[in-house]
Amino acid sequence: MKLLIITQKVDQDDQLLGFFVGWIKEFAKNFKTIAVLCLERGNYGLPDNVQVIGMGKDKNKSKLGQLFNFYRAIIMLEYDAVFVHMNPVWMVLGGPYWRLMGRKSFLWYTSKGVTLKLRLAEKLADIILTASPESFRLPSNKVFVTGHGIDTDLFVPDSGKKMKDGVLRILSVGRIAPVKNYEILIEAAKMMTDKGLKFEISLIGAPALDKDKNYESKIRAKIKKLNLDDYFKFIGKVNNKELPSYYQSYNLFIHLSKTGSLDKTLLEAMACGMQVLSSNDAAQGFLPTGSLFKEDDPKELADKIMGTSVDAPDGQLRRYVIERHNLDALISKITKLLINK
Repeated sequence: MKLLIITQKVDQDDQLLGFFVGWIKEFAKNFKTIAVLCLERGNYGLPDNVQVIGMGKDKNKSKLGQLFNFYRAIIMLEYDAVFVHMNPVWMVLGGPYWRLMGRKSFLWYTSKGVTLKLRLAEKLADIILTASPESFRLPSNKVFVTGHGIDTDLFVPDSGKKMKDGVLRILSVGRIAPVKNYEILIEAAKMMTDKGLKFEISLIGAPALDKDKNYESKIRAKIKKLNLDDYFKFIGKVNNKELPSYYQSYNLFIHLSKTGSLDKTLLEAMACGMQVLSSNDAAQGFLPTGSLFKEDDPKELADKIMGTSVDAPDGQLRRYVIERHNLDALISKITKLLINK
């Protein structure tokens, strides 16, 4: 069977999307040939049966030029089924053609947002795939909940990397954006300094949009105003393969995202044996009560941080990821659906 995959970027060095190269490698084990159509290409080492085709965004092609390359590719390439990763606009643009040609189309989507594009994509797709019930909020009988795809051979515990100097090392990972709700962490940090706790907080990620850059400036100013500069580090972008080293070196992972969907960074931290605290509603179904806090309550967060035991890796959280969100199991589930539906 021949598969067409459509995604935003193929680049193993990208922090946000680098993981998807691992997905493609797993898909390549199950299909005769795979064509990957993407807006941008970077570094990747993929098997010989995988062809990566760029639409030209990385070469400054106009949007009209990118659209032309998209249609040329979906018409000229040979494939039996289509897997659209995250962006519903490609399902909207290509769905009518795939239906006309009798090619099954599958959309992977994990976000609480319900847009007009998503509503149209849902009508055109044959199957919707998502990581958790909270990750797809549009009612549809086409939805299959599959879990996330975490490479649990890459994201592993290594307690030997943690420094034992009495300083609590706190980590948060993701694009710097208003949805990350970092103001609550900053306010909690101020409360912890007043209690004399020794800690440091590192934020991995960078702003992508102008509004995100404004948000970063806002939280930096808040940190400065509260005299917390010595407690916060802005690390910037880190590629996906280097993230495990950070998860392994820190004691506690804080997840404040308001996305409403199940974020893979939380699962990566869990796979590395980290203790975690989350205010995300998608985490309420599997995290123990002691690992949850109310979304906009810095005092509860501060209390939870100061009361968390972080001396040893949490094997139970890692087992949950292996059982429910393992990359091998995810691609196996998707492959069966692609072939049998």
